[in-house]
Amino acid sequence: MNKLEKYVDHLFTGYKKTLQVQELRNEILSNLEAKVHDLTAHGMKYEVAVQEAKSSIKSVDGLVEGHFPYYVNKYKAELLQTAALYFLIAWVLTIPLSLIEQAGILLSVILPILAAVCYISYLKKTNLNQNNKDIAISHDVSNKRHRNIAWAIWTVFFLIQSLFTTAIHFGSDIWFGRSIQILGPYQFAVLATHYIWPLITVIIPLLFQASLKVKQKHMVGESL
Repeated sequence: MNKLEKYVDHLFTGYKKTLQVQELRNEILSNLEAKVHDLTAHGMKYEVAVQEAKSSIKSVDGLVEGHFPYYVNKYKAELLQTAALYFLIAWVLTIPLSLIEQAGILLSVILPILAAVCYISYLKKTNLNQNNKDIAISHDVSNKRHRNIAWAIWTVFFLIQSLFTTAIHFGSDIWFGRSIQILGPYQFAVLATHYIWPLITVIIPLLFQASLKVKQKHMVGESL
């Protein structure tokens, strides 16, 4: 492997080896080799010509569709902050559940702990890595696929949980064709909590959704 080929491979570090990326890599390598050949044909030394060719392209960022570089630590810090906010909002919304069901009491303990852990991690990340400029490559197609999978899994989970709750409370009535009866507001509230608490898990696909926006916000050249 010659110096130009090594240099071009270095430019594509972090990019998935798709057909598009491979074609672009070969095209850039071919152009650089042609440039070196042209420069040496005009009397320039080979080593100097190679350096001249390298200096003509410093990065392929923006050339590969669906890929972009982003600052890793800024992304992680903001995602932790977002997670802390989501857990805090969920905790506030589930406070009434703790007055009705034992599951609500458990959530009222777990959610603020998760919010605190995320926020402390966020503070550590921002304080210890203020000057950290580590960069990674975001793969737009993969990110969107992961987001869609997260939403699909959550939707299936919520539907199954809702059907299970319905079967537990109303299965016998439905099976024997009896009318469904809810005896008073307290029973209604208890029943409602059994349908509502699984909604808390929507935080997971929401974080996948937020991840895309946060990466784009901290794209190299865009992030402050």
